[in-house]
Amino acid sequence: PVIAAGGFKDGRGLVAALSYGAEGIAMGTRFLLTRECPVPDATKQEYLKSATEQIIVSRKLDGMPQRMILNQCLQQLETRSALGMLWLAVRNGLAFTRLTGGSLLGMLGSAWKMKQSNGMTLGQTLMAANAPMMIQEAMVKGHPQQGILPSGQIAGTIGDLPAVEELIQQIVAEAEAVLDRFAAASTAANSAELVAHN
Repeated sequence: PVIAAGGFKDGRGLVAALSYGAEGIAMGTRFLLTRECPVPDATKQEYLKSATEQIIVSRKLDGMPQRMILNQCLQQLETRSALGMLWLAVRNGLAFTRLTGGSLLGMLGSAWKMKQSNGMTLGQTLMAANAPMMIQEAMVKGHPQQGILPSGQIAGTIGDLPAVEELIQQIVAEAEAVLDRFAAASTAANSAELVAHN
């Protein structure tokens, strides 16, 4: 089965994906912004107040292009020098090894293997240590300005925190309404065609 992902938040998107042959949709950012999601409320509020223009694609976190909300932390990353980024990567790498119980030698070995197997530059592999630590700061610890806020493009259009059950019911109702409009338009077009031929 094919599951469509990226930019979905409502029944219209569900119908569009189904019309292209998908079996369903994945809605990471939409489900992030629900009452049941365990992300801290302070972080959810940052997502809710973000405008679409604040959602940018950046390579500064780990060298790979990622969509994120432009906040204080990301603004600082965007202006850091190469040496500043290297220092940040080493510091976050050491914090990550402490968090996971790993060793510095193990971390360096993993970085070297990533470089060899993924065709990444040494800088990108060192920067990869930033992602888990900086995402954790916002998404687990609840400090949205001090951490990274990964985001779908759709975040700038979401303005509520419904319960998951309410969200699913709303999406189904919207999808049914769209399908009803299509059916009514199709029936009207078929009736007009029959009248034209008679």
